[in-house]
Amino acid sequence: PDPALMDMVVHLNEYPSVICGHFSESFLELPQEVLVTVMRHHQKYFSLTDEVGDIQAHFLTVLNTDADPDGRIRKGHENVLKARLEDAAFFWKSDRKKSLVEREEDLDQVLFQEQLGTYQDKSARVCQLCAAMQEDPCLQEAARLCKVDLTTEMVREFTELQGVMGGVYAREDGCAEEVWRAIYEHYKPVSLEDASPQTPLGAVLSLADKLDSVVGCFSVGIVPKGSSDPFALRRQAQGLVKVLFDHEMNYLLPDLVELAQKPFSVKNAPEVRDRILHFLTGRIRRIFQDKGLSYDVLNAVLAVDSGTVGHAYQRAKSLDKIKSEEDFEALAIAYKRIKNILTKQPVELSSISDKYLEEPEERNLYATFVEIRPKILENLENHSYTAALRQMASLRDTVDRFFDKVLVLTDEDHLRQNRLRLLSEISQLFLKVADISEIIQKGE
Repeated sequence: PDPALMDMVVHLNEYPSVICGHFSESFLELPQEVLVTVMRHHQKYFSLTDEVGDIQAHFLTVLNTDADPDGRIRKGHENVLKARLEDAAFFWKSDRKKSLVEREEDLDQVLFQEQLGTYQDKSARVCQLCAAMQEDPCLQEAARLCKVDLTTEMVREFTELQGVMGGVYAREDGCAEEVWRAIYEHYKPVSLEDASPQTPLGAVLSLADKLDSVVGCFSVGIVPKGSSDPFALRRQAQGLVKVLFDHEMNYLLPDLVELAQKPFSVKNAPEVRDRILHFLTGRIRRIFQDKGLSYDVLNAVLAVDSGTVGHAYQRAKSLDKIKSEEDFEALAIAYKRIKNILTKQPVELSSISDKYLEEPEERNLYATFVEIRPKILENLENHSYTAALRQMASLRDTVDRFFDKVLVLTDEDHLRQNRLRLLSEISQLFLKVADISEIIQKGE
């Protein structure tokens, strides 16, 4: 099955009819990936397998005509495919004369980007990133060899096979399965619809490779603008976020970006780092939107430190679940009031003083806050975000009475600062989950 090719041939042909062609079984000695790529990408043919999935020496092609009664069209297609497969067979034999390890030094002749060096330089950076993320000799070997197939004749002719052929050649060279599989799948995912790498090492290698490309390009001023994105940074950023999400990795994006920035000498590194994080946050938003989350929930969650991508998604789902509950809606309105006050008023760094809690409503709010704060923090530690949000929502009545009876911005400085500190601590607790002032209320 090939849905993308099916869609293409349907729109290419007005009067479609299907013919079945044949090629020499001697070509079945080539890797299946090569055969399928030659047929699919270059000839728009459908490859055929038997019941157990082994590829057969036949193909299907769609004609824009009623029929081919004399078989001349079929014969023409078979001849074209034969020439293509003979080229592939030559490349396969030629490439196999040298192992990937023997080809490593050839990467110094393949330019990645003028300011970022060769693919040998890129491979060295990817190795450093992988070592920082996970100590594993197989991962290091895969990182060292993952780009070497760019020097092979097969990949030069069939660029769609980059990475895949590296894995195939590594397998033929006798590399461990963890190594060749990581190389084989490290370009994945190539889109939101594409699957992430299946193996843990493949996921880490994919993450490191994409992260180096994004951070490296931003560091030398190559940033996507409009339709201009020559290094496909949007796709690569989307891919690295998807890998983090799909594999539930516990890496923090700021830490990863900081690691990836180390090899680059950038004067305004903090500013570049912020731009990269903003760019990656946009990719997170896209993935979460595709999961059905509303824009106001995403605004609320992504406005604060997102933690891991997986935890950010859990917080967003929890917030989306309870945002329409009555107590939470009322608390969100009160929180907006808290945020507005704190935005306009400076808060002195100091602890809350019991002796300056004069009004019963502020004493009650402080006591309730002190009581539920440990429970909320425990739930946050356990990633029980729905429970934490419901406990926060239980403050609703107490907060309402506080604002009804207590003048926060009193003329007495010590009382005003004490009340502002109380509101600030409540706000900081909420911001561990989301900025709920971003939630759109009914009628807004």
